[in-house]
Amino acid sequence: KEIEVREENSKECVRELILKTALEQFTKLGIKEVKMDDIASTLSISKRTIYEQFNDKEQLLLESLKLHNKIIHNEGKQIVRNASHTLEIILKLYDKYIDIISGINKKFFADLKKYPEICKSKRHSEEQNDKRFLAWIEEGRKQGWFREDANLEIFSYILRQNLETIFTAKMDSEENVLSKFPPQELGRTLIIFYLRGISTPKGQEIIESYLKENNKININK
Repeated sequence: KEIEVREENSKECVRELILKTALEQFTKLGIKEVKMDDIASTLSISKRTIYEQFNDKEQLLLESLKLHNKIIHNEGKQIVRNASHTLEIILKLYDKYIDIISGINKKFFADLKKYPEICKSKRHSEEQNDKRFLAWIEEGRKQGWFREDANLEIFSYILRQNLETIFTAKMDSEENVLSKFPPQELGRTLIIFYLRGISTPKGQEIIESYLKENNKININK
């Protein structure tokens, strides 16, 4: 039994390593550009080892995205634990989201459209994230960070649509005026326009401080 447990743990470690490597290559190079041979070569394993764990490239992609969501969810929980108030949570979660976008090759989003079932799963995850984000906004209003007269459901919808614009800007040709701006700059502008717009004076002070500090970090980079 002990040998069986060790073997099972070993298989699980190999599986996770394959998923992490696949995710890194998919997001860095685009899905189409990555072959199973490339992943096997990077890990110095046989292609057969990969196929023992995953039926095909589509299943590998789906499972790697699930792992990615799990990692992001855990990072989000860490942000929540370390934050001193709700508005800080919202700003840092938003910052994390923009950070993720900026690290992904535009080819990845274009290639993803060729996998309708995975896109469906992705949309479901995004809807769940939207609900969680809206819940934090609602909590922030109770704590006095956001205006009482702001329709937060409309705000959440508008923000989602504009975040999709950031994705589009990365996918489109150079003719798209937004394509020349980095995602961090687009994200910063959305904060100024929308999040600051629904904030109370108390909330605006926190956002101004965040924007100044965030700008220093970007300059130093």
